[in-house]
Amino acid sequence: MHRYALVILMAFSLPLFAQAPQRRIVRPAATPLADTAESAIKQAAEQLTTIKKIIERDTAVLEHLRTADSALADTMQPFNSVQKAYEEVQAAKSLGPEFLVMQGIIRVERDLESAKLSPATADFAHLRSVLRNDGLGPAARAAIRDATRLQDELLAWLRVQQLIADHVRALSEISNQTLRASEQ
Repeated sequence: MHRYALVILMAFSLPLFAQAPQRRIVRPAATPLADTAESAIKQAAEQLTTIKKIIERDTAVLEHLRTADSALADTMQPFNSVQKAYEEVQAAKSLGPEFLVMQGIIRVERDLESAKLSPATADFAHLRSVLRNDGLGPAARAAIRDATRLQDELLAWLRVQQLIADHVRALSEISNQTLRASEQ
């Protein structure tokens, strides 16, 4: 009985061993240059999130300072105007702007603190000029500098995109030529 089982087992297993193994299609691995380009793009995306946070902060500081300037334009209610401007300057300061903007905000804050002591006699023209020169000026320059950097970055990435498109086109042409040659 064992002999018959052994014979049957060998009869069914021998054809399996006699079959030729299937050929695997081995594709060449991606070049290290493609991996390097991919990692460079990922790193640039991470840096973009950092740059975006900085730009959002600088824009928010600028908006708070503009709101403070608008508050100081209303001289009919001096206490409310000075208080609103002071709160907006505090909000801008709490965002932690860059050093030069922070220095201007501190100067404006000091003038507003002294104006809070007697808002009825405050010199609103002087307060607005200090706010514009020491607060809004540096904040606007920081925002413009950020926008200029982004435009330069955009132009650089457009050049990179063109180079990638040219490279992909060349790879496609070489691949097509190789496939045509293999068909003949």
